[in-house]
Amino acid sequence: MGFNFSGIAINKSYKDNFEELQEELGWTLEKTEDIDFETASANWKDEGICDVSFSDTATLLFVSMDLCTRMHYLENANVFTFALSETSMAFYIGYTENGEEKREIMEVEGDRMTDDGEPLTAEENQDDTSEIIWNQIGVVLGEDFWERAHDEKAYRYVFK
Repeated sequence: MGFNFSGIAINKSYKDNFEELQEELGWTLEKTEDIDFETASANWKDEGICDVSFSDTATLLFVSMDLCTRMHYLENANVFTFALSETSMAFYIGYTENGEEKREIMEVEGDRMTDDGEPLTAEENQDDTSEIIWNQIGVVLGEDFWERAHDEKAYRYVFK
């Protein structure tokens, strides 16, 4: 059994204006409960669920893979959309800065079907696409994903 993980990392905190982020993404979400970061980042996110973690400088959304197979754009932020499925060895990377496409990779079983844009700093000395994903999450969040506190607060939303 492999790790299956997908989401959207944004280098801007929407903690105090989450409605603005929903509007920019074209989503309507309803908060259902407070959860911890470990639950939010768990393997295999069910469809219709959006778990959100905020820091002072960034926002991390955990959503199902079907929402992470294309880039997301925000005018005043860097957005990293990712999907990592070790089970099917399928990976997606979509990175935008201030609404402009910068990098896109789609890889299935070692075959890069899409490889557009200039390589990211997170790709330096790295051939493993899953490691590029972990590295770029850290770049966008401004902190290593694995260093986040597992008792950190997160929030569960459902799509309406």
